[in-house]
Amino acid sequence: MSSSEQGSLTGLTPNGNGIYRQQIRNVSLVYNAYRIVLPLVLLLTYLSNSSSPGLGILNPRLFVIVACAYAFIGVAALIFSTLRADAFEDQRLQIAVLLLDVLILTFLAYLSHGVVSGLSLLLIVNVAFASMLTRGRVGTFVAAVATLAVIFCEVYLTLSLNDFEGQFLQAGILGIILFATSLYIQTASSRALDAARLAEEQATSIVDLEKLNNEIIQRMRTGIVVVNAENAIITLNNAAKSLLGPVLETEQTTTGSRPALPSQLVEQLVKWRRNPLMQGDLLKIPGPNISLQTNFAYLNQETDSDILIFIENQSRIMQRIRQTKLASLGRLTANIAHEIRNPLGAISHATQILEESEQISDEQKRMLEIIMNQSRRMNRIIEEVLDVSRHKDVAPSLINLREWVSEFVSQYRLSNRECDEVTFEYQGEDLEMRLITSQMERVFTNLFDNGLRYSRKATGKASLRILAGLKQGAGDRKQPFVSVIDEGPGLDEEAESRLFEPFHTTESSGTGLGLYISKELCEANQATLDYSVTDSGTSCFTVNFSTNNPRSRKAE
Repeated sequence: MSSSEQGSLTGLTPNGNGIYRQQIRNVSLVYNAYRIVLPLVLLLTYLSNSSSPGLGILNPRLFVIVACAYAFIGVAALIFSTLRADAFEDQRLQIAVLLLDVLILTFLAYLSHGVVSGLSLLLIVNVAFASMLTRGRVGTFVAAVATLAVIFCEVYLTLSLNDFEGQFLQAGILGIILFATSLYIQTASSRALDAARLAEEQATSIVDLEKLNNEIIQRMRTGIVVVNAENAIITLNNAAKSLLGPVLETEQTTTGSRPALPSQLVEQLVKWRRNPLMQGDLLKIPGPNISLQTNFAYLNQETDSDILIFIENQSRIMQRIRQTKLASLGRLTANIAHEIRNPLGAISHATQILEESEQISDEQKRMLEIIMNQSRRMNRIIEEVLDVSRHKDVAPSLINLREWVSEFVSQYRLSNRECDEVTFEYQGEDLEMRLITSQMERVFTNLFDNGLRYSRKATGKASLRILAGLKQGAGDRKQPFVSVIDEGPGLDEEAESRLFEPFHTTESSGTGLGLYISKELCEANQATLDYSVTDSGTSCFTVNFSTNNPRSRKAE
């Protein structure tokens, strides 16, 4: 018999059927216990009725010896199968043991006058177990051996004993019962095997699907938190841990510590339970430009079920909106250049021609000068806005903050003759981050120009102090920043409140778009542009970068 046939007989395919294998193991243990109990019951029955004929009537001493040996074989088989869990998978061993059981039980029936003793009926149990423990032809083979053994026993008793009447009809009926039992158990076992295979396939599919769902949830950018009716966190994905990291609280339990919802989120959850139609408010996270949008949903229809909390980084959405807005601004400025600059150029040219005339009065010259100045101012506004749309590299690139700022300061010194002194200082470890460098160059060029101009007005010397690096941010996070400090006096509260408004300027020649555009460019790079007054009373502009952006070299 080939190994493949043995596998099919035991119901074990090359891929394995864990559920069915466990069922066969359980049946094998029950059958081993049956081997022990059966001879013990026969011995007790024999001893309790030793004075009356019945069990072991042909040879009582041999009956006791065989019954004891059968019990010993059962104990040995039970111990062996316990020590070797794979013993039930050995097809040859199973067939040998089953045939041995049939022969021993038939011999005990022979010692008790054959079929008339009733012991032959116990072969039905053996055939049933044989059909369960094996598959296909083996169960039928065991039934055939048992039938032949019973018939042979009756024939031998008839020939060897003078006054014995063979029960051939009963033996034939028993043989039919044995075959019927075998066929029925085989059919039932086949169905059980199919059901076990189906159950295991479904269980495997469910496990694989659960792993896939868990992997998808963990890789989602949207934060997902599951809480119970007591607002305790059941589970949360990596995005939720990252987004709520600075405000995620910790609570102590009997089994240790576990994360807990921040108080702001608990308040929103309580309000939502009262009115499920209400949308969650923005959740402000301490740190640069981090606002979280929350949404809630019941996991089941029941209102006391677990609740799903969806958390989205509003800053990412706003970043895409600002990028789109800047792109629209670029298209607008292209139209402005075509529709306005050409008429503006004609106005400027006509004004220059009129200024060269000798027949105009001083008052008219003054008017022409106003026209020229305002034309130049309008042209600067157009150039200022148009300059933003000329940056084609909208994809961020990976830069080292220390090296990039140092290189920018060096290039600015070389290209700006009015620059008297610019000092650069870096604090903390090196880190890498992704920025749209052309946009940030525009931001710092504008900040440097403004700073040098106000420093010259205040001290007569165009000087700046640049600080960059890492500072303590929200929670345990380090905040990357670049500060531009000039020597100009700090602004009052009213001027500071309008500092980043478009077209607001304190200079007669300014356009009022520089700081507005700089702030927009910073926010498009997940950064903020903030103004503050230093301890010495001078002005300081700081670009705070997102804490989710940088990657420390030391950490790598």
